Amino acid sequence: MGMKKVIVSGLAIDKEREHPVVLLKYPDSEEDRVLPIWIGPAEASSIFAALSGKSFSRPLTHDLMKIIIDILEAGVKQAEITGIQNDTYFARLVLKRGEDIFYIDARPSDSIALALRCGASIYLDPDLFTRYSRKMTVPRDNGLGNINPDEFDDFDL
Repeated sequence: MGMKKVIVSGLAIDKEREHPVVLLKYPDSEEDRVLPIWIGPAEASSIFAALSGKSFSRPLTHDLMKIIIDILEAGVKQAEITGIQNDTYFARLVLKRGEDIFYIDARPSDSIALALRCGASIYLDPDLFTRYSRKMTVPRDNGLGNINPDEFDDFDL
């Protein structure tokens, strides 16, 4: 089975681990199932800025990446969350310049932050969603909310 499109459902703070979590879900799903991926604070801020349409007078790292890609006359075709090994998710960016396609290994958080800025889709290996997604209440404003740590108890990472 091929990759399936997901959206960023929101961001949250895992209060127990004191880490930001990006929550991915299928856009056409009515279920409250999300795939949580723990990310760094800088990447969470960048994703939050992209989701809220916030811009800064000077480019942040992901804004700079977009500027460089644009200057090179390329584009982000999509971001793909491809696997997990030793409790670490793996992703890649798919860039296109003319007829050339480039696959670049990247962290999921960076891939998501850049895809959001470029208007590119985010895709996920459906086996990851089946295995690691959890039913949980997601903040409805795409903001940085708190998630009850009990909702992560059965997360097997």
